[in-house]
Amino acid sequence: MATLKEIQNRLKSVTNISKITASMKMIASTKTTRAQRAMTVARNYGKVSDDFVKQADVKPVEGAKKLVITVSSDKGLCGGIHSWLSRTTRRYLSEHGDTPVVILGDKAKVQVQRAYPDNI
Repeated sequence: MATLKEIQNRLKSVTNISKITASMKMIASTKTTRAQRAMTVARNYGKVSDDFVKQADVKPVEGAKKLVITVSSDKGLCGGIHSWLSRTTRRYLSEHGDTPVVILGDKAKVQVQRAYPDNI
């Protein structure tokens, strides 16, 4: 059977844990709000660049060669982005095998170079 002292210690620890949990929730909501604000701004930039490309009305020249430009970073912990870029590039190269590729950034370069070393 637990003594009064042990019960008081358990109650105190539960109270402390609930305070820590509440502060963690507050921090998480602040970070989420900040990320949503940044996402809204980024969407505006994306819309502007899409509108610019649509209004530029650039038409491909007949018989011109295509060039794939993949832009990634040299380092960082954004593994999902680099994997997506290299996967998309490899998928395009599997359909259009003789297309030359320019890769900016070491992360995607290493991944694409394994499958298509002659195209780089």
